[in-house]
Amino acid sequence: MNAMTSLWARTGLLWFLATMIFGMYLGMTQQFGASSPHAHLGLLGWLSSIAFAFLWRVADREGSLTGKARIHWVLHNLGMVVQVSGLWMVIKTGNGVYGLVIAAGGATIILATLWLLFIIWGRLVPR
Repeated sequence: MNAMTSLWARTGLLWFLATMIFGMYLGMTQQFGASSPHAHLGLLGWLSSIAFAFLWRVADREGSLTGKARIHWVLHNLGMVVQVSGLWMVIKTGNGVYGLVIAAGGATIILATLWLLFIIWGRLVPR
């Protein structure tokens, strides 16, 4: 396991814990209409992070791309926090201006995804 594989796996586990705690909070306060931020937290946080741990393990066993992988990690997690926060604020306040926050987070996640594709695409071909 290289440094980024480990970081992604540990990040995924933390997002899993956060998703579970947030879900418990939503359930206890009967805020069932807030399922969208909860789902995005689970999918973009927990599941994506674990998937990225495996992808980086396959694409960069030796850890030679750690700097580039760290950029992916920062962009993805920053975008996810911004997007989920925007979703939460739209639901809590009803103010559509937070849609811009959602869009900024989503654009950052797309940028992170494009970066990932650019970096590892050629490493995922059979040899």
